Amino acid sequence: MTGLSLADFWYLFWPSLTASVLAAVLCGALGVFVVLRRVAFVSAALGQVSGLGVALGFLVGSLFGVDPHGETPLYLDPVVLALLLTGALSTVLSVTSRAQRTSPESAVAFSYLVAAALTLVALASPRIVQEAHEVNDLLFGSTVAVRQEHLVELAVVAVLVLTAGAFLFQDLVFVSFDREMARTLGLPVGRMEAGLNLAIGVSVAVATRAVGALPVFGFLVLPAGAALISSERMGRLPWLSAGISAAAALLGFYLSYVQNWPTGPLMVLCTAASWPLAWGERQLSAR
Repeated sequence: MTGLSLADFWYLFWPSLTASVLAAVLCGALGVFVVLRRVAFVSAALGQVSGLGVALGFLVGSLFGVDPHGETPLYLDPVVLALLLTGALSTVLSVTSRAQRTSPESAVAFSYLVAAALTLVALASPRIVQEAHEVNDLLFGSTVAVRQEHLVELAVVAVLVLTAGAFLFQDLVFVSFDREMARTLGLPVGRMEAGLNLAIGVSVAVATRAVGALPVFGFLVLPAGAALISSERMGRLPWLSAGISAAAALLGFYLSYVQNWPTGPLMVLCTAASWPLAWGERQLSAR
């Protein structure tokens, strides 16, 4: 490790490593439902909206003369704005999925494009020129320095979401596979889908703030796809997906440090490598 012992490496980067693994496990487990429901690009839209929330937090804070790196009022906190926007978008997408004249795909594309355009407009403001690099790291991923409060937020959300998902796993799988049959059997499909979208939205917001939108999108989609290739047992999928995601996060972080390459893209590439490995493992098992 270029002269650093394992203990020194952990001492220097433990917040970043912990945040990366937490985000990977949380998004990897949720990604099973994202893939089963065929709403992969919802996570991309939520990540973009989360980035918009942070950019707007910096912009509005500058108008009030608030230092974004110091003590920030709750109503101007970029993370709070990101949570509010992603929660609102999750609710809107749950409603539009039941609208007759609006397809879910067009609503997701509309949300992504508008959020991306507004983020670029916000970043063009001279008021937040010093924070533009931070928003850029937020969008593409840079886990070199993770603030303690962001790590705590991520840990709390991960515990709450994963605990709730464990209790509701079977019902959520049923709704994801066949929502009409689930409604016929009396399950509250609308409320469960809204709750799942809200959980994904909040998870994306806090994970994006910690590790960036690009790796979060990768953690939500790629490990679950590899898990579905490798295993047909539904109960194993969240565990397998979370494990693949965590391993990719650790390997990507290590390669980023050794090669001095960008962290977020390397994590995504390591996650994408799980697909051919899962396919090869499946072929060997078949033989």
